[in-house]
Amino acid sequence: MPREYTLSTFLRQTPAALLKQYFDGRGLLAEVDFDALKKTEYQPIIDALDGVTDDQRAKVDQEFQEVFSLADKSGTRIILEESEVNGLDLADAIEAMENHYHRAMWLFLNRYHDGRDLFRACVNLAFIKDMSFTKSKRRKDLFLPDDLDEPAHDEATLEAIAGELRGFYRDQGRGRKCKVEYYLRVNPTRHCYFGYPEDYTTSELQYEEDELTRQGRKSVFPVAFVYLPDDGTLEISAPGGKKDAQKLQEIFCRRALLMDGLPPARNDRCWDLDGLKAKSFPFPTDPADGIKSVEVLALRMHQGANWKRRITFENSGDAGDLYTWMTKA
Repeated sequence: MPREYTLSTFLRQTPAALLKQYFDGRGLLAEVDFDALKKTEYQPIIDALDGVTDDQRAKVDQEFQEVFSLADKSGTRIILEESEVNGLDLADAIEAMENHYHRAMWLFLNRYHDGRDLFRACVNLAFIKDMSFTKSKRRKDLFLPDDLDEPAHDEATLEAIAGELRGFYRDQGRGRKCKVEYYLRVNPTRHCYFGYPEDYTTSELQYEEDELTRQGRKSVFPVAFVYLPDDGTLEISAPGGKKDAQKLQEIFCRRALLMDGLPPARNDRCWDLDGLKAKSFPFPTDPADGIKSVEVLALRMHQGANWKRRITFENSGDAGDLYTWMTKA
């Protein structure tokens, strides 16, 4: 069951010292004595929030919900993995913290490392982990070309993919704006490209001062490419069916793998069984298995790729050798 954000639970679970640091940094709730609050006491904070402006309250709610998205076991794993990718050893410090809310709020308050916003990256990854990746949109035979050590992910490549997505979704009447971000995941190695094309305009009821009005807005929809170089797998999560996924696969191949296009699919479950048509086909066995002999009892042969045209030879047990009978047929 999906977790649901509630302000009371968030305030009860987050250490008061971190809440004080948060509100002090925004010049809010100076009247609340956070040091005097009992553990899990939150009502004075809620009462004080009733006195802030609508814009200030909206900003607090937005940021608390982002922190909440990382306040669980999965979020802690994301924080640890992202810090490791960025050369930070936070495992001991994270482990010593009180709970998942503590860890998530701490990252929010200490979000920058060498100019990179680690908190924003973790929030995006937490959002992406809930996306749906289906078998129909997966390719497992897209190995890196010999002259590439890893897929391209420089700024020029990301902008090129964004441009391709804008063009692809333009025919659907959306996607006028798009940004693509890249993240490296480890154990196993995964190269993740997340696109955010602009979606259709929608409208919803909102309060403007005390008046209820309908206002338009444009949100984004996510498009994710997750590439595993070890086995050449490309996973895609995006709106649309298999044909749309193939076009997105082609975009990734051209821009990230520097191929001319999407190569033909190779069936990794095909075997060459032509040898079974010859009586001399060997069936080597290990003496330890105790197998005295191996006999082919039935063969069904198809005409090339036409599966509707086939010939079946079957030995019912009293017709003699199957291969001798086949030569007489």
